[in-house]
Amino acid sequence: MKVIKAYRYALDPTPVQAEAFGSHCGGKRFAFNHMLGVVRANLDQREAERTYGLAEADLTPYVNWSAYGLRKSWNARKEAATGRGDGTSWWAENSKEVYAAGCADLAMA
Repeated sequence: MKVIKAYRYALDPTPVQAEAFGSHCGGKRFAFNHMLGVVRANLDQREAERTYGLAEADLTPYVNWSAYGLRKSWNARKEAATGRGDGTSWWAENSKEVYAAGCADLAMA
């Protein structure tokens, strides 16, 4: 007979920790949604160009949809995407891995 053990842990974060959890989760989702918009815009642009009669070779190049490609593109645009309008950005308030995970999730999707 095989015995399987399982453990359940409950988180009991402080208010500061709960705020950090929320910020990290929101940052991941923001990166996912932002880069999804970039990919969709690229596909829409290519489709529009086809209606103009452009040859496949002349279409806007595809966005690199790999996790690495999306992360590289995110890093190039994160300042503009997360700007507050006062010259500061909120992306640096979270771990860089938050945004990498959002890009990796999008690549998997």
